[in-house]
Amino acid sequence: NIMMIYSIGWALASSFLLPSSHTTCTAFTAFTSKNIAYRTPQQSPSPSSLLAQSTLNEASDTTPTTPTTTTTSSSSSSSLDKRSTLTLLEHINLNVPNHDYILDFYLHILGMGLDPRYTIPDNVINGSGMVWANCGATQFHLVYGEEAQVVPGSIGLWYDDLDGLKERLGRYGELRKEGDEQQRPFETYSIDVDVRSKQESIRIVDRYGNVFYCRQQSSSVDDDPEELIRAVRQPTLTSTDRLKSQAYQSSDILRRFAMDDDQPDTNCRGIQYVEFHVPLNTAAQIAEFYDCVFDAPTNLITVPSTNNEDYDSSSNSETNPTTTNVAIVGIGSINPTTGRTSQSLLFRETSLPLPPYDGHHISLYVGDDTADFSAAFKSCMDAGVVWVNPRYEDRVTNLNTAKKWNQFRFKDILDLQSGKKVFELEHEVRSVEHRGWTGLVGR
Repeated sequence: NIMMIYSIGWALASSFLLPSSHTTCTAFTAFTSKNIAYRTPQQSPSPSSLLAQSTLNEASDTTPTTPTTTTTSSSSSSSLDKRSTLTLLEHINLNVPNHDYILDFYLHILGMGLDPRYTIPDNVINGSGMVWANCGATQFHLVYGEEAQVVPGSIGLWYDDLDGLKERLGRYGELRKEGDEQQRPFETYSIDVDVRSKQESIRIVDRYGNVFYCRQQSSSVDDDPEELIRAVRQPTLTSTDRLKSQAYQSSDILRRFAMDDDQPDTNCRGIQYVEFHVPLNTAAQIAEFYDCVFDAPTNLITVPSTNNEDYDSSSNSETNPTTTNVAIVGIGSINPTTGRTSQSLLFRETSLPLPPYDGHHISLYVGDDTADFSAAFKSCMDAGVVWVNPRYEDRVTNLNTAKKWNQFRFKDILDLQSGKKVFELEHEVRSVEHRGWTGLVGR
């Protein structure tokens, strides 16, 4: 079943056409004019584990997700056939209780790099505080929280090849045989062969329950040469960066994780997709939400069910469905031949009980310019979903404050027919004018 799940999950992220009509969405027009127009954003209470982040600089942790609305600006309309209105899935933000496992897991095992900006290196030296693990154009923001956060689904990572990852995992496999399980920065891993492509795939579960699928992804002649996930990368700590201070030079842990100056790329090349498990009969509404609110390329498909992911195997098997629905939201460049997008969000229906939302979030860049960002913000305001997270300083409630911070947040994905919330996921939606965008190397 694990192999089947992986095969299907990766195929959804990289093989199915993602049509985008870029036309006015009748359902959204009716919804905003009839139900909630320009509702004042509310500041919702957050768990104590989130409020414990008072020492964080909110501006340094901005994560966006937003596509241009159906009223797209003329500056970007000509490129809609080549790119999604959602430009880049830039980071995933997760609470972690300490640094015990995350440095070895993200930097060593997965093969990412340490961000050299802000106080990240100092946090690593001190053994506490936020850590940014960078891979290609994407990141993981690993922030202190009393309780670790877990994505209810899986995260797909791509590599040029899997040899290095397999070798690093194998070392810890030997430790496990010796009984040194506490030294292993992950719980389990398995290597399978994808039944569709005949390629190897690696499934890894971290110490907190997050599931990662890793696979080799080669370039295609039809790929966009300016595709962000291939053409740009986040900065990473190098040997030269360690010369900036005596503390950096004397730190064994920074010496271990600093990349060589002539090493251009991390072994992990980036986040290709995130799959979320969602309640039954919600995938269609979720696809419609992203299509109508962000004018993003979406698709709704039906795939075979798998016993341990899609329904409760302890129930009557005769009543369990043989298929399940998955909503696909495309991000980045669109391959003109296959219709694949650079990155994807997947929303897979399941009848299994889902955990309460724990506050993890994703970050997306939207559009090509400020006009695209403003259109996206207006669309979310029309839908009544703009939201203020009290954990951060970016208290965006109108277009002026959105432009000030070059970002805004929303959390509720709605059924546009009824106005009811069908899924909860904080999106940090950023403009390309956001200061984090300028940090991308090779832009």
